[in-house]
Amino acid sequence: MIDSLVVIDASVAVKAVLPNPLQTHCLGLVQTFIEVQPAAPALWAYETTSAIAKSVHFGAITETEAQQALGELDTLGVRLFVADAEQNLAAFNWTLRLKRASAYDSYYLVLAQSLECSFWTADKRLFNALQESPLGWVHWIEEMVP
Repeated sequence: MIDSLVVIDASVAVKAVLPNPLQTHCLGLVQTFIEVQPAAPALWAYETTSAIAKSVHFGAITETEAQQALGELDTLGVRLFVADAEQNLAAFNWTLRLKRASAYDSYYLVLAQSLECSFWTADKRLFNALQESPLGWVHWIEEMVP
């Protein structure tokens, strides 16, 4: 039974389905999806598909492996949320606060704030940027014990 929501960014999902040094940590988080519902902004679908397509383009995985990875992403059961005008403004403000050129990461932060739940990332640059003012609800994937 699902008790609560947890926001995961695209990096967590992609690293859960493709071989990499953080895969066991990401899979550890995925195992909690029995108890928590993974959630993400709608752009998660575009980001995960793009990351897998890049892996094929640069020869890291085959097309068949990519198709399998996309299928595995689907089984994660991530609930996607479309941002409204208020969330767009909040994402803009987060983007300025983080001194970033694009707002993609900010949408994950806004969603976690609005759902009042934790946010997990495997994006070290994002996590490091958030350390200037630590937030108790932001988690680095290596906190998850595999």
